[in-house]
Amino acid sequence: MIPEDFIILSCLILSAFFSGMEIAFVSANRVELAIEKQNSGFISLLLRRITQNPSRFIATMLVGNNIALVAYGIFMGDRITALFFSGSAFQNGQDFSLLLYQTLISTLVILITAEFLPKVFFQLYANRLLRFFIIPTTFCYFLFGACRYSIGTHFCGHFSC
Repeated sequence: MIPEDFIILSCLILSAFFSGMEIAFVSANRVELAIEKQNSGFISLLLRRITQNPSRFIATMLVGNNIALVAYGIFMGDRITALFFSGSAFQNGQDFSLLLYQTLISTLVILITAEFLPKVFFQLYANRLLRFFIIPTTFCYFLFGACRYSIGTHFCGHFSC
């Protein structure tokens, strides 16, 4: 496995994680989640912290997913060219057909592996997976907090929010 393949696989996993956590949060059983947040313990504390503002949670998942998708697109386009079109007339990257093939292949892969399947799985086990992935979710929540804040501040500075 070459480093680019590792990056592509990592981006697929991250996109699946962010897409899944977004749908898990929206689909979670609110009563069960409220009971879990009332408990004492580290997991309950983290759940209370990141779910107190639902729009921030969703924004964080969307920012993370967008970062993963951009990185995926950059590396996957090059990898598709190397795998399927090496030595062909498409190699120079100037042909519209190459862009079309890259887009179709990479979109099909991302829709199945990082959008559809994770969303189905995370919706079925929403509360359980929210608890299971609470630590990496909290890490991302605070990591992308500055990005989320600056986008929100800039956007709300130009429009009435």
